[in-house]
Amino acid sequence: MDLKKLSPGQRIMSLAGVLLLVDLLFLPWHRISIGIGTFGFTSSRTGLQSPNGFLGLLAALVAVAIVARIVLSEFTAVKLPTLPVGWERAELLAGAAVVALVVLKLLLETSYLSIGAWLAVPLAAAVLYGGYQRSREIEYNHDDRPANWPEPSAS
Repeated sequence: MDLKKLSPGQRIMSLAGVLLLVDLLFLPWHRISIGIGTFGFTSSRTGLQSPNGFLGLLAALVAVAIVARIVLSEFTAVKLPTLPVGWERAELLAGAAVVALVVLKLLLETSYLSIGAWLAVPLAAAVLYGGYQRSREIEYNHDDRPANWPEPSAS
């Protein structure tokens, strides 16, 4: 697996997507501690658990889809279907969806937020930034013309 095959936008999206998935699955998003002195109780919830766990689940599914698409298209011989908007635009929209889902999950329940909730914001923003970078990438030919430009006419 040669990661140098990936464009900068794909590297950002895939790394941020994997880290966001780890954040949603394992880090505490909501934590509450009750007790006095040595007698106490602490409870925590991950990003996939309540409150609003379905938003965390949707964000995790989009992150998995982003990483899977990058791995399939760059490291396997699988032919992905063509989309009406192009994969670069679809990755930008997926990044926006991840940000919207994470922010909505945070805004709907702001009580007892923990480290996972705060780390998810820059990770989701990094996924969106990677999608933005990816949407701006143009393949160039060896003579510094975009690949989809017509050949110069011989006059």
